[in-house]
Amino acid sequence: MLRTLAKAHDALSYASYVAATVLLGAIFLAYCLEVVLRYLLNSPTSWSGEFISYGQCASVFLVMPILTKVGGHVAITIVIDKLPARAAGIVSWFLYLIAAVICLIVAWFGLDENLRQYVDDIRLMRVHEVPQWWVSTFITYGFLMSAIYYLRQLDFRNFSAQYAATSTIG
Repeated sequence: MLRTLAKAHDALSYASYVAATVLLGAIFLAYCLEVVLRYLLNSPTSWSGEFISYGQCASVFLVMPILTKVGGHVAITIVIDKLPARAAGIVSWFLYLIAAVICLIVAWFGLDENLRQYVDDIRLMRVHEVPQWWVSTFITYGFLMSAIYYLRQLDFRNFSAQYAATSTIG
């Protein structure tokens, strides 16, 4: 059962990564279109600035779970690298646990805020009105999915082997 859930989590994270990549391509095209229309044809769009800013937020949090899975986030490991393997594994385990707890807390607050925005019909007011939860839901998603990866990386049986398997900086 857990293996099936882990595979589903991996598949959803990969789909999010693909969506973030496509979204970044769309942001690039929208930006280029805006430059051409604004400066060559003197006819700017009314939507591209909003699409670009909301799309950047979404793409960051859509790619966050994959970065957590592969250890692509920023890590300063000088202290851990100097420790003996067993001690480094124990410290790393606690750091993963702390990261998971923090991500879960942020996801909880995010979910609470998403629900409030939905219930109160909070909208982002620029040129085009957009429900705010459309944008902020990606933040909750990214932190929740990352928390699950941190929890999946915890191994109670062998601290040092777990650290050696997940450490990408050396």
